[in-house]
Amino acid sequence: MDPDEVVFAIEVEDGPDGVVIRPRGELDMATQAELRAVLEAHAASGALTLDLAGLGFLDTSGLRLILETAEASRRGDFAFAVLPGVPAVMRLFDVAGVAELVPFRDAHDRGAP
Repeated sequence: MDPDEVVFAIEVEDGPDGVVIRPRGELDMATQAELRAVLEAHAASGALTLDLAGLGFLDTSGLRLILETAEASRRGDFAFAVLPGVPAVMRLFDVAGVAELVPFRDAHDRGAP
């Protein structure tokens, strides 16, 4: 394993505005089920923020998970916000033409990790 490679991990923190979920590493076909389980487990909290800053890679399966979570939120199940990640991750939202479907918040709202 490359020493610079980050193993996929998920940090969950209770914040003043709900639960903040911070995946790190690569969100792809091999890891999206783990993030899905965490999102589903915490949706009942009423408010979720997904912080993409720790991701170095996002594929279409991870993108689909984020879109499905945003759709569930629009149905009124819970509040959902996404804090943007690095340009390589954010590019997928633009290339797929779905950035307007995701409730992005300003990166300045990130606060302390």
